[in-house]
Amino acid sequence: MFHDELGMYWKENVPGYYWYQAPIETHSLLLEVFNEIAKDKKLVDELRIWLLKQKQVQDWKTTKATAEACYALLLTGTDWTQTTADNVEIKLGDIQINPSKVQGLKVEAGTGYFKTSWKDKNVKPQMGNITVTKKDEGIGWGAVYWQYFEQLDKIAAHENATQN
Repeated sequence: MFHDELGMYWKENVPGYYWYQAPIETHSLLLEVFNEIAKDKKLVDELRIWLLKQKQVQDWKTTKATAEACYALLLTGTDWTQTTADNVEIKLGDIQINPSKVQGLKVEAGTGYFKTSWKDKNVKPQMGNITVTKKDEGIGWGAVYWQYFEQLDKIAAHENATQN
């Protein structure tokens, strides 16, 4: 089965009671088989996406599953560890974020992960218009959090007003 966001996977590959009903290990083994026999990097990368999505939304249930998945991800398909934060263009309104030019911003090697924030008056409403463009191949994940703090008595007053 193929899904735009989940990649390629087998719907029938579900966990069960028996030792051979281990979806992560089974999928990892199939990924290695497709890599070795078909030598189709696009197909293998689609299989890798499913493994990563499993880790993102739940976990790889056992240490054996984790080892199998890591082995399959690192030794098959396109090398996704060579991506850098500069290969992603991020705009918040009219502000372009370039991680290599922000002083003191640490970018994680291998994943390109970085975190930045703005305080108080530096936050503008137009920053809610977010554009992300990935310049290289492979997948990427990101998140933007809009967080603010308010006095507790103002929250309670607002809550009472909406209940009436």
